[in-house]
Amino acid sequence: MIKRIATALVAAAAMGASALVSAAPALADPGHGHGHHDGPNPRITNVWVNPGQVVLKGKWDSEVVSINVKGVDIKHAKIVVDHKGSWGRDDWDGHGWDDKSADSTTSDASEEKKAPWKPVWFSTSESVKIDTKDPKGFYAVKVYARGFDGKLYTSSSGFTVKHISYDPPKPPKGPKATRIVDFNAGPEPVKKGRHVTLTGQLQVAQCYGDWYYDYKKHDRAYVELDGSVKPVDDGWHGCYDSRDYWHGWYKLGWQDIDVYFLPAGSHKWKYVKTIETNPNGSFYTKVKAWGSGTWGVRYDGSHGFGSSEASDYVKVVK
Repeated sequence: MIKRIATALVAAAAMGASALVSAAPALADPGHGHGHHDGPNPRITNVWVNPGQVVLKGKWDSEVVSINVKGVDIKHAKIVVDHKGSWGRDDWDGHGWDDKSADSTTSDASEEKKAPWKPVWFSTSESVKIDTKDPKGFYAVKVYARGFDGKLYTSSSGFTVKHISYDPPKPPKGPKATRIVDFNAGPEPVKKGRHVTLTGQLQVAQCYGDWYYDYKKHDRAYVELDGSVKPVDDGWHGCYDSRDYWHGWYKLGWQDIDVYFLPAGSHKWKYVKTIETNPNGSFYTKVKAWGSGTWGVRYDGSHGFGSSEASDYVKVVK
Protein backbone atom coordinates (compact mmCIF):
# COMPACT_ATOMS: atom_id res chain seq x y z
CA MET A 1 0.00 0.00 0.00
CA ILE A 2 1.04 3.64 -0.36
CA LYS A 3 3.04 4.76 2.64
CA ARG A 4 3.73 8.39 3.53
CA ILE A 5 7.41 8.83 4.35
CA ALA A 6 7.81 12.52 5.15
CA THR A 7 6.18 15.89 4.77
CA ALA A 8 8.41 18.90 5.33
CA LEU A 9 8.65 22.57 4.54
CA VAL A 10 11.45 23.17 2.08
CA ALA A 11 13.54 26.33 1.97
CA ALA A 12 12.88 28.84 -0.80
CA ALA A 13 16.12 28.03 -2.63
CA ALA A 14 15.84 26.44 -6.06
CA MET A 15 15.44 22.69 -5.95
CA GLY A 16 18.42 20.63 -7.14
CA ALA A 17 16.61 17.46 -8.16
CA SER A 18 15.38 17.19 -11.74
CA ALA A 19 11.62 16.81 -12.22
CA LEU A 20 10.01 14.42 -14.67
CA VAL A 21 6.49 15.81 -14.36
CA SER A 22 5.68 19.51 -14.01
CA ALA A 23 2.25 21.02 -13.70
CA ALA A 24 3.24 24.59 -14.50
CA PRO A 25 6.09 26.71 -15.94
CA ALA A 26 9.17 27.40 -13.86
CA LEU A 27 8.66 29.70 -10.90
CA ALA A 28 8.80 33.31 -11.95
CA ASP A 29 9.48 36.41 -9.88
CA PRO A 30 6.48 36.50 -7.53
CA GLY A 31 6.51 40.28 -7.59
CA HIS A 32 6.38 40.42 -11.38
CA GLY A 33 9.26 42.85 -11.25
CA HIS A 34 7.52 45.25 -8.85
CA GLY A 35 8.69 43.73 -5.57
CA HIS A 36 5.52 44.66 -3.63
CA HIS A 37 1.73 44.53 -4.08
CA ASP A 38 -1.24 46.09 -2.41
CA GLY A 39 -2.35 42.59 -1.41
CA PRO A 40 -1.46 38.88 -1.77
CA ASN A 41 -1.51 37.24 -5.21
CA PRO A 42 -1.64 33.49 -4.35
CA ARG A 43 -0.86 30.79 -6.88
CA ILE A 44 0.68 27.33 -7.13
CA THR A 45 3.50 27.71 -9.62
CA ASN A 46 4.91 24.17 -9.88
CA VAL A 47 4.09 20.60 -8.99
CA TRP A 48 6.97 18.16 -9.65
CA VAL A 49 6.62 14.39 -9.48
CA ASN A 50 9.74 12.25 -9.72
CA PRO A 51 9.80 9.65 -11.21
CA GLY A 52 6.93 10.01 -13.63
CA GLN A 53 6.76 6.23 -14.03
CA VAL A 54 7.42 3.61 -11.38
CA VAL A 55 8.45 0.20 -12.75
CA LEU A 56 8.37 -2.58 -10.16
CA LYS A 57 10.22 -5.80 -10.91
CA GLY A 58 9.93 -8.83 -8.69
CA LYS A 59 7.86 -9.64 -5.65
CA TRP A 60 9.64 -7.38 -3.16
CA ASP A 61 10.50 -4.37 -5.32
CA SER A 62 9.59 -0.82 -4.25
CA GLU A 63 10.34 2.77 -5.19
CA VAL A 64 9.94 6.18 -3.57
CA VAL A 65 8.07 8.90 -5.46
CA SER A 66 8.99 12.49 -4.55
CA ILE A 67 6.39 15.25 -4.86
CA ASN A 68 7.58 18.86 -4.69
CA VAL A 69 5.31 21.91 -4.72
CA LYS A 70 6.21 25.57 -5.15
CA GLY A 71 4.03 28.65 -4.98
CA VAL A 72 3.73 32.22 -3.86
CA ASP A 73 1.50 33.88 -1.28
CA ILE A 74 0.40 30.42 -0.10
CA LYS A 75 -0.33 30.03 3.60
CA HIS A 76 -0.43 26.24 3.75
CA ALA A 77 -1.00 23.26 1.45
CA LYS A 78 -1.92 19.58 1.39
CA ILE A 79 -0.75 16.92 -1.09
CA VAL A 80 -3.15 14.10 -1.89
CA VAL A 81 -2.25 10.98 -3.92
CA ASP A 82 -5.14 9.05 -5.45
CA HIS A 83 -4.87 5.91 -7.58
CA LYS A 84 -8.41 5.95 -8.95
CA GLY A 85 -8.23 9.58 -9.97
CA SER A 86 -11.67 10.19 -8.49
CA TRP A 87 -10.98 12.74 -5.83
CA GLY A 88 -14.26 13.10 -4.09
CA ARG A 89 -12.78 16.39 -2.80
CA ASP A 90 -12.94 18.58 -5.88
CA ASP A 91 -15.63 20.69 -4.22
CA TRP A 92 -13.81 20.86 -0.91
CA ASP A 93 -13.68 24.44 0.35
CA GLY A 94 -11.08 23.89 3.05
CA HIS A 95 -13.65 23.92 5.85
CA GLY A 96 -12.10 22.73 9.10
CA TRP A 97 -8.57 23.15 7.77
CA ASP A 98 -6.65 25.56 9.99
CA ASP A 99 -3.04 26.52 10.46
CA LYS A 100 -2.63 23.85 13.13
CA SER A 101 -3.67 21.02 10.82
CA ALA A 102 -1.24 18.16 11.33
CA ASP A 103 -0.79 17.42 7.63
CA SER A 104 -0.57 20.98 6.33
CA THR A 105 2.49 23.07 5.67
CA THR A 106 2.35 26.75 6.60
CA SER A 107 4.30 29.77 5.41
CA ASP A 108 5.24 32.66 7.68
CA ALA A 109 1.84 34.16 8.64
CA SER A 110 3.50 37.34 9.89
CA GLU A 111 3.86 38.37 6.26
CA GLU A 112 0.09 38.69 6.16
CA LYS A 113 0.21 41.91 8.19
CA LYS A 114 2.77 43.72 6.08
CA ALA A 115 1.71 46.61 3.86
CA PRO A 116 2.44 47.16 1.10
CA TRP A 117 2.31 43.41 0.52
CA LYS A 118 5.63 41.64 0.00
CA PRO A 119 5.26 38.34 -1.97
CA VAL A 120 5.88 35.23 0.14
CA TRP A 121 7.69 32.27 -1.42
CA PHE A 122 6.24 28.86 -0.62
CA SER A 123 7.70 25.36 -0.97
CA THR A 124 6.73 21.96 0.40
CA SER A 125 7.43 18.32 -0.43
CA GLU A 126 6.23 14.85 0.32
CA SER A 127 7.33 11.31 -0.50
CA VAL A 128 5.30 8.15 -0.97
CA LYS A 129 6.60 4.60 -1.15
CA ILE A 130 5.15 2.40 -3.89
CA ASP A 131 5.56 -1.36 -3.69
CA THR A 132 4.10 -4.44 -5.34
CA LYS A 133 1.01 -4.28 -3.13
CA ASP A 134 0.01 -1.06 -4.85
CA PRO A 135 -2.02 -1.61 -8.04
CA LYS A 136 -0.69 -0.64 -11.44
CA GLY A 137 -2.07 2.32 -13.36
CA PHE A 138 -2.22 6.09 -13.07
CA TYR A 139 -1.88 7.85 -9.71
CA ALA A 140 -3.17 11.40 -9.61
CA VAL A 141 -1.39 13.95 -7.41
CA LYS A 142 -3.47 16.92 -6.33
CA VAL A 143 -2.39 19.93 -4.30
CA TYR A 144 -4.83 21.92 -2.17
CA ALA A 145 -3.42 25.28 -1.07
CA ARG A 146 -4.84 28.08 1.09
CA GLY A 147 -3.73 31.52 -0.01
CA PHE A 148 -3.17 34.52 2.23
CA ASP A 149 -6.32 35.92 0.67
CA GLY A 150 -8.29 33.10 2.31
CA LYS A 151 -9.16 31.38 -0.96
CA LEU A 152 -8.53 27.74 -1.91
CA TYR A 153 -6.22 26.98 -4.86
CA THR A 154 -5.60 23.62 -6.53
CA SER A 155 -3.15 22.10 -9.00
CA SER A 156 -2.56 18.54 -10.13
CA SER A 157 -0.04 16.20 -11.70
CA GLY A 158 0.52 12.44 -11.50
CA PHE A 159 2.61 9.34 -12.13
CA THR A 160 2.06 5.79 -13.39
CA VAL A 161 2.88 2.44 -11.81
CA LYS A 162 3.86 -0.58 -13.90
CA HIS A 163 4.40 -4.13 -12.66
CA ILE A 164 6.73 -6.49 -14.53
CA SER A 165 6.18 -10.09 -13.52
CA TYR A 166 8.61 -12.94 -14.18
CA ASP A 167 7.33 -16.36 -15.12
CA PRO A 168 10.08 -18.95 -15.56
CA PRO A 169 9.89 -21.02 -18.76
CA LYS A 170 8.07 -24.30 -18.58
CA PRO A 171 10.04 -27.50 -19.20
CA PRO A 172 9.57 -29.04 -22.65
CA LYS A 173 7.11 -31.89 -22.97
CA GLY A 174 9.27 -33.87 -25.40
CA PRO A 175 12.78 -35.34 -25.06
CA LYS A 176 15.62 -32.94 -24.42
CA ALA A 177 17.57 -32.44 -27.64
CA THR A 178 21.12 -33.80 -27.88
CA ARG A 179 23.92 -33.58 -30.43
CA ILE A 180 27.30 -35.16 -31.14
CA VAL A 181 29.93 -32.56 -31.98
CA ASP A 182 33.49 -32.68 -33.27
CA PHE A 183 33.12 -36.28 -34.41
CA ASN A 184 36.13 -37.52 -36.31
CA ALA A 185 37.29 -40.88 -37.65
CA GLY A 186 40.98 -40.97 -38.56
CA PRO A 187 43.55 -41.00 -39.78
CA GLU A 188 42.27 -40.77 -43.32
CA PRO A 189 43.32 -42.48 -45.49
CA VAL A 190 44.42 -45.40 -43.32
CA LYS A 191 46.20 -48.63 -44.25
CA LYS A 192 44.20 -51.83 -44.17
CA GLY A 193 44.39 -53.60 -40.79
CA ARG A 194 45.46 -50.46 -38.96
CA HIS A 195 43.37 -48.78 -36.26
CA VAL A 196 40.93 -45.96 -36.80
CA THR A 197 40.37 -43.61 -33.86
CA LEU A 198 36.83 -42.33 -33.24
CA THR A 199 36.42 -39.20 -31.11
CA GLY A 200 33.66 -36.71 -30.37
CA GLN A 201 31.49 -35.23 -27.63
CA LEU A 202 27.86 -35.74 -26.64
CA GLN A 203 25.98 -32.60 -25.59
CA VAL A 204 22.46 -31.68 -24.45
CA ALA A 205 20.83 -28.36 -25.33
CA GLN A 206 20.36 -26.17 -22.28
CA CYS A 207 18.35 -23.06 -21.50
CA TYR A 208 18.43 -20.55 -18.67
CA GLY A 209 17.76 -22.11 -15.30
CA ASP A 210 18.70 -25.58 -16.62
CA TRP A 211 15.60 -25.89 -18.77
CA TYR A 212 16.27 -27.60 -22.09
CA TYR A 213 15.44 -27.00 -25.71
CA ASP A 214 12.27 -28.44 -27.17
CA TYR A 215 12.51 -31.43 -29.45
CA LYS A 216 11.02 -30.98 -32.93
CA LYS A 217 11.01 -32.92 -36.21
CA HIS A 218 11.40 -31.82 -39.82
CA ASP A 219 10.26 -33.14 -43.19
CA ARG A 220 13.76 -34.08 -44.38
CA ALA A 221 14.74 -37.72 -43.85
CA TYR A 222 17.84 -39.85 -43.48
CA VAL A 223 18.67 -43.56 -43.31
CA GLU A 224 19.12 -44.75 -39.73
CA LEU A 225 22.15 -46.80 -38.75
CA ASP A 226 19.80 -49.75 -38.30
CA GLY A 227 18.46 -49.30 -41.85
CA SER A 228 15.18 -47.54 -41.02
CA VAL A 229 14.23 -44.19 -42.50
CA LYS A 230 13.48 -41.39 -40.07
CA PRO A 231 13.01 -37.62 -40.29
CA VAL A 232 15.95 -35.34 -39.63
CA ASP A 233 16.12 -33.89 -36.14
CA ASP A 234 18.10 -30.66 -36.09
CA GLY A 235 18.12 -30.88 -32.32
CA TRP A 236 17.23 -27.36 -31.27
CA HIS A 237 14.93 -24.59 -32.49
CA GLY A 238 14.88 -22.03 -29.70
CA CYS A 239 13.97 -22.44 -26.07
CA TYR A 240 10.58 -23.75 -25.07
CA ASP A 241 9.24 -20.28 -24.30
CA SER A 242 11.75 -17.75 -25.59
CA ARG A 243 15.17 -17.51 -27.22
CA ASP A 244 16.12 -15.08 -24.45
CA TYR A 245 16.67 -18.09 -22.23
CA TRP A 246 19.27 -19.71 -24.54
CA HIS A 247 22.17 -20.87 -22.43
CA GLY A 248 24.27 -23.05 -24.76
CA TRP A 249 25.00 -26.74 -25.01
CA TYR A 250 25.99 -28.72 -21.94
CA LYS A 251 28.15 -31.85 -21.56
CA LEU A 252 26.30 -35.13 -21.24
CA GLY A 253 28.42 -37.77 -19.54
CA TRP A 254 28.03 -41.46 -18.64
CA GLN A 255 25.87 -42.22 -21.68
CA ASP A 256 26.11 -45.23 -24.01
CA ILE A 257 27.21 -44.55 -27.59
CA ASP A 258 26.81 -47.29 -30.24
CA VAL A 259 29.42 -47.59 -32.97
CA TYR A 260 28.37 -48.65 -36.50
CA PHE A 261 30.11 -49.20 -39.84
CA LEU A 262 28.66 -48.83 -43.34
CA PRO A 263 30.95 -50.44 -45.96
CA ALA A 264 31.42 -48.54 -49.19
CA GLY A 265 28.72 -49.58 -51.71
CA SER A 266 26.46 -51.07 -49.00
CA HIS A 267 23.18 -49.77 -47.59
CA LYS A 268 23.25 -51.76 -44.39
CA TRP A 269 24.91 -50.53 -41.24
CA LYS A 270 26.80 -53.07 -39.11
CA TYR A 271 26.89 -52.80 -35.33
CA VAL A 272 30.46 -52.78 -34.00
CA LYS A 273 30.40 -52.07 -30.23
CA THR A 274 29.10 -49.78 -27.47
CA ILE A 275 31.22 -47.24 -25.60
CA GLU A 276 30.45 -44.79 -22.78
CA THR A 277 30.96 -41.02 -22.70
CA ASN A 278 33.31 -39.49 -20.15
CA PRO A 279 31.98 -37.11 -17.43
CA ASN A 280 32.54 -34.17 -19.83
CA GLY A 281 30.56 -35.89 -22.61
CA SER A 282 33.62 -36.81 -24.71
CA PHE A 283 34.26 -40.30 -26.05
CA TYR A 284 37.23 -42.14 -27.55
CA THR A 285 37.69 -45.57 -29.05
CA LYS A 286 39.75 -47.48 -31.62
CA VAL A 287 38.54 -49.89 -34.29
CA LYS A 288 40.35 -51.85 -37.00
CA ALA A 289 39.96 -50.75 -40.61
CA TRP A 290 39.39 -53.60 -43.08
CA GLY A 291 37.87 -51.57 -45.89
CA SER A 292 36.71 -48.11 -46.95
CA GLY A 293 33.41 -46.93 -45.55
CA THR A 294 31.55 -44.67 -43.16
CA TRP A 295 31.95 -44.88 -39.41
CA GLY A 296 28.93 -43.80 -37.42
CA VAL A 297 28.15 -43.20 -33.77
CA ARG A 298 24.65 -43.04 -32.37
CA TYR A 299 23.13 -42.05 -29.05
CA ASP A 300 19.69 -43.61 -28.65
CA GLY A 301 18.65 -41.32 -25.83
CA SER A 302 17.52 -42.16 -22.30
CA HIS A 303 16.01 -40.57 -19.21
CA GLY A 304 14.20 -37.93 -21.27
CA PHE A 305 17.09 -37.18 -23.65
CA GLY A 306 16.54 -37.26 -27.42
CA SER A 307 18.68 -39.30 -29.80
CA SER A 308 21.51 -37.98 -31.98
CA GLU A 309 24.23 -39.31 -34.27
CA ALA A 310 27.22 -38.39 -36.42
CA SER A 311 29.32 -40.08 -39.13
CA ASP A 312 32.60 -39.76 -41.00
CA TYR A 313 33.94 -41.50 -44.14
CA VAL A 314 37.39 -43.14 -44.05
CA LYS A 315 39.25 -44.42 -47.11
CA VAL A 316 41.30 -47.58 -46.57
CA VAL A 317 44.39 -48.26 -48.71
CA LYS A 318 46.70 -51.26 -48.96
